[in-house]
Amino acid sequence: MKQKLYKHGKDKFKAYFKQAGYGWEVGLKHGTKQVFVGNFIHKKEASAWYATMNKEIATFSKKYWVGPKFSKDWYGKFFANHLYTTYYKFVDKVLTTHHKTSAKALTKDVKKYRELKKKWTPKEQVPFQKSA
Repeated sequence: MKQKLYKHGKDKFKAYFKQAGYGWEVGLKHGTKQVFVGNFIHKKEASAWYATMNKEIATFSKKYWVGPKFSKDWYGKFFANHLYTTYYKFVDKVLTTHHKTSAKALTKDVKKYRELKKKWTPKEQVPFQKSA
């Protein structure tokens, strides 16, 4: 488990990256309260998001610092909304990459199937059947 601590005055935030079941979890806690959590299947993507999230935390804290009369709950929600917006932009990029990769693989497989199909006789062709 990786973790990084941040302080905003008296407030403490903890960013973490850990294995969760068969996947990976990246999150941010404000004391004991969960501010953000993102789940990933691949470690490479989770690591990339963890690095991006830590940069976003630093950028956000420089741009929107805590004032003396700010509500801690309100600031936590504000921070969470920013992180979730950034997270979904990140996920969109990752999904676009996966979609392109799978579409290319499917095109290649269909081409190979058509070549193989020309060599089969009608008796050798067997469709999928429902089994009990």
